[in-house]
Amino acid sequence: MRGVVGMFLFLLISIYFSSCDQKNKTNKYGHLDLRTKIRLRQYMVEGKRLYSLHCANCHQADGAGLARLYPPLKNSDYLISNRRESIYGMRHGQKGEIIVNGVSFNQEMPGIINLTDLEIAEIATYVYTEFADTVQIITLNEVRTIIDSCMQDSIEIPNKKP
Repeated sequence: MRGVVGMFLFLLISIYFSSCDQKNKTNKYGHLDLRTKIRLRQYMVEGKRLYSLHCANCHQADGAGLARLYPPLKNSDYLISNRRESIYGMRHGQKGEIIVNGVSFNQEMPGIINLTDLEIAEIATYVYTEFADTVQIITLNEVRTIIDSCMQDSIEIPNKKP
């Protein structure tokens, strides 16, 4: 009988804490309207699939990077401060030294030239929401603007490939 009561209390406590966790996750998206939540969910699902296919081999599934070879995306100061270069780099790559969270990385990141603007938007939405702890959709128009402006920009972007 004691084991049944103990198991029941354990179950109640587990349910309580898991419901608290769900409230925190819900609050993260609470400021979004229903339409935006649905669209964000679509971008996140496809972005995660594309990230797993194209990015996780180097940056790892959890965004932690790989030692001093490939920089982390999770909690990356570079990702936050270099949004334009990060999004442009998905298609055209990056070359040269970058500093991420105070650590130098100098491994070339190949671009994936055949990614569509929508796929880049989905990957960027996933990466920024999952690893940079922001909740926003990186729109197709934003990606197009960044890609076009970087291509036409007379000022060279650091790490930009010709």
